[in-house]
Amino acid sequence: MSLNAYWAYGLSIHADLVCPELPLHPEANAAPDVEIRLLAPVASVSDTLEHGYFEVRPGVFQLAVPGVGQYRVEEGKRIFIEPLADASIDKVRLFLLGSSMGALLYQRGLFPLHGSAVETDWGAMIFVGAQGAGKSTLAAQFHRSGYRLLSDDVCAVAATPEGLRILPALAQFRLCADAYGRLGSAEGARFDVDKYVVPMGEGYCPDPVPLRAIHILSDHDAEAPKIEVLRGFDRVQRLLENLYRPHYMKGQETQAALMRLAGSIAQQITLLSVARRRDAAGIEGLVSSLELVWAEQFAAATAKESI
Repeated sequence: MSLNAYWAYGLSIHADLVCPELPLHPEANAAPDVEIRLLAPVASVSDTLEHGYFEVRPGVFQLAVPGVGQYRVEEGKRIFIEPLADASIDKVRLFLLGSSMGALLYQRGLFPLHGSAVETDWGAMIFVGAQGAGKSTLAAQFHRSGYRLLSDDVCAVAATPEGLRILPALAQFRLCADAYGRLGSAEGARFDVDKYVVPMGEGYCPDPVPLRAIHILSDHDAEAPKIEVLRGFDRVQRLLENLYRPHYMKGQETQAALMRLAGSIAQQITLLSVARRRDAAGIEGLVSSLELVWAEQFAAATAKESI
């Protein structure tokens, strides 16, 4: 069977199923870093995993999803999928590119934050927060204002010789119905399981970008957003609270290294608390407010780095 060649998180990915969410690899014959294999369907999913629906052991992650199938991730290099015979292929890909890919990133020693990231003149900006906090909606609003998307839902931070970098991921947004309605339709958009999938096209950044700041979103009722730089000893904990599937990290061979990486991120990167209204006017005003904060906080540092 011929394999489909993709490129995401700085990895060459070969898959024997079509994944329209993944950017195509510019060199289809490049050696793969990751292989994704779709195996024969199974009659039922495992009910014997250590934590009910998932299990973490050194070098191996297993996931069982009722109504969908089961996944096995090995050594940050291989993902095996055993779907249920009647499973929707959209749902199969949803848990492949979400939970399974998140486990693979942990295995490879990358730091996956649950958020969305955009490229700016000052570097990469990540938006994190609780489920439903509006991370994708804010990133989509920035995209509408001319910024390029780096990642939506899972943002992989890598420690490179050049410093901390955000690795580009899926070239799409997944938006809830009200956010999709406010931001308008887009060519190629489709409804996928529970959200609208909006492809980026030219609005996607395909290259790693230096990480500049992480914004922790929360709600408040005041008209103007409240934006504060976070200081103190709880910065690492705030990062760990916003990991993608943080329970998948415990038991990984890379756990100790990832904890050290969390400390490095907390020391080197600006963390901001962003409290704002969730309505349409609030989200539009927040883009302008953050642009002003970025110009004030980072312009001098960016100029210094370029000398």
